[in-house]
Amino acid sequence: MSSRATQKKAPWFEAVTTAINGARRDLWNLALDLHAHPELNYEEHYAAQLLSDSLESYGFTVEREVGGVETAFRAVLEGTGDKGTTVAILAEYDALPEVGHACGHNLIAMTALGAGLGVQAAMNALPGRLIVLGTPAEEGGGGKIRLLEAGLFDGIDVALKSHPNGRGTVFRTEAFLDESWSLAMVGYRYLFHGRAAHAANAPHHGINALNAVIRFFTGIDALRQHVRDDVRMHGIITDGGKAPNVVPDLAAANFMLRSRNHEYLRDEVVEKVQQVAEGAARMTGAELEILPLYPFYENVRPNVTLAKAALAHAKALGMDLEESGAGSGGSGASTDSGNVSQVIPTYTVPFAVSQQPVAIHSRALTEAAQSEFALNVAIDVAKALALTACDLFDEPQLVVTTRNEFEERGRHLANKA
Repeated sequence: MSSRATQKKAPWFEAVTTAINGARRDLWNLALDLHAHPELNYEEHYAAQLLSDSLESYGFTVEREVGGVETAFRAVLEGTGDKGTTVAILAEYDALPEVGHACGHNLIAMTALGAGLGVQAAMNALPGRLIVLGTPAEEGGGGKIRLLEAGLFDGIDVALKSHPNGRGTVFRTEAFLDESWSLAMVGYRYLFHGRAAHAANAPHHGINALNAVIRFFTGIDALRQHVRDDVRMHGIITDGGKAPNVVPDLAAANFMLRSRNHEYLRDEVVEKVQQVAEGAARMTGAELEILPLYPFYENVRPNVTLAKAALAHAKALGMDLEESGAGSGGSGASTDSGNVSQVIPTYTVPFAVSQQPVAIHSRALTEAAQSEFALNVAIDVAKALALTACDLFDEPQLVVTTRNEFEERGRHLANKA
């Protein structure tokens, strides 16, 4: 890795941090505004407009509704001289049903805007291009997948972003070549069609679709003994009948299926779960229909070169953090950033939102995501992102090293397969 990334403070440290500190109140207000207006997958019209307007007011060239996605945007800032490196800072801003910003995406959006403003303060002396890319629908909608397919990541050399962590600020700075930093995920809706009948007078004329769903769940529980330890299979019953005196003719369950290995998930887990569903249908006489529900989220490919570069700046900023080594396993969640990480080098800066452990996707994290503690940490994260981006603009060798690691991991996994 380049020496610049490991220096205590970069040459542009003061310019970057001063710019972000100067915008602190605007950044806080934006995070709190988003928190007060939670929006679900592909419905983030308020958030997309707020962020686009903010970036435009600071002098970025903003394109709205990019990639055929109404709530996506691209804000561009050009450096000096030749084109150089293109770095994207990814913003997320969707919320969760009922619990709002229980994943802290309001803070992710704030760090992306803040990082953009920090880079802007140093960009007059740096080559390259900065893109702040608004990526909606991370919570199961696969917004980044749609933007990938639309070519929005073409020409980008490195992608950076942030994400809250309910268990402290933990940087993973080592990873085995076959290690993953998240779980791959895909989701399906399993519908069982039966035949309605009077549940007391003529139950023998009916086919109970709810019985099929119940057997599907018990079959999944049995299957857990015969899949890898990293596999997660979790679902809910969304339809189970309307009245107890009517044999349900329709019952359905939504499931998410996950594994650290996307090939194992795709080639084995999905098939095994389908076989369980088919068995439940045969046992009860119901007919099975399987519909896609969540797009395929790839597991995150690690990039320790980027992690170490960001860590150096986090330390220089005095952030309270921890480090973990190879084999730590990474996140037990899934993200469409994984799909990006399989195409270009990508790194997500983690950060704490509370001094005490708090569960992701809980109301406790919703509260933490608007706390003074979380807002202050997010300001530092914005600085770390901006300083890392400046390293990438200034040092071509760092970009080469980042890319070499990315390709080495890809070759290793291809050969292993």
